[in-house]
Amino acid sequence: MNAYVMKGMLLIALGAVLWGFSGMCSQFVQQQRMMSAEWVVAMRLVIAGVITVVAAFYQGRASIFKVFSDWKDTLRLVIFGVLGMWMCQYTYFKAIAYAGAGIATVLQYVGPALIILYISITRLTLPRVAEVVSVVLATVGTAIIALQGVWDISALDDTLLTWGMLSAVAVGIYTLQPVPLLKKYGTAPIVGFGMLIGGAFAWIVTQPSSEGIVWDLWTYGGFWSIIIFGTVVSFNAYLEGVRRVGAVTGSILSSIEPISAAVLAWLLLGNEFTQWDIIGMTLIIVTIFILAWDKGRAINKS
Repeated sequence: MNAYVMKGMLLIALGAVLWGFSGMCSQFVQQQRMMSAEWVVAMRLVIAGVITVVAAFYQGRASIFKVFSDWKDTLRLVIFGVLGMWMCQYTYFKAIAYAGAGIATVLQYVGPALIILYISITRLTLPRVAEVVSVVLATVGTAIIALQGVWDISALDDTLLTWGMLSAVAVGIYTLQPVPLLKKYGTAPIVGFGMLIGGAFAWIVTQPSSEGIVWDLWTYGGFWSIIIFGTVVSFNAYLEGVRRVGAVTGSILSSIEPISAAVLAWLLLGNEFTQWDIIGMTLIIVTIFILAWDKGRAINKS
């Protein structure tokens, strides 16, 4: 496997690990410091968007605004910001509110399967065997970690399924839809403007309030960890990785997120590390080797 693809896979893994860390911080500020999901989502998108755009401007100056010279690309950017960036996070948080992070995570990770299905239909080709096997292993591994062997589907009512499937669809959108823009204009400008658009939309639609938030040193630490590590670094790393290795591989590798969340909760919060965590992690890690082998084989053939 060449260094370009390997770097892409490592960037996706980094993004997924940081999402796991961000999830732990998000749980803390929501449950312990009374931040609403609407406020967290809106603030993280706007602030992270500003930081990313400023960094992109420092590197590329006026060239970062080229996307707005083409109205079709501008429309694609708006779709990415609203239906990708914002909807992915908001629907996930809503699913958590109805049934907890476990089932919400499982429903969100239907996304890779939807991506493979979409690509197969649009390109009129069958998916690669390695991709199908990897999706199945990653989905089962995620379910095992998230549900801890408690296969209770009583919480799967219509409302939860709606939010959960919308979350999965949003994963597909923000993984697939911006790829042409990323290749044409670069990662940072598209991610940064996408965040700003999604954040502005969030403020208009949800009208979040900071009333009732308990501010102290731990609150600021958790909040800025979500902004910097869980949004700026993670989304830029993940989408740059997708630009390099493709949407299917990227979406499957993102299943590293529940591994990082379980390990970090064990290290930092003292949560129990169970046999279910080990089994689920093993299945997900196996998918990494399968994808690496498949990518290497495809490169050697070409």
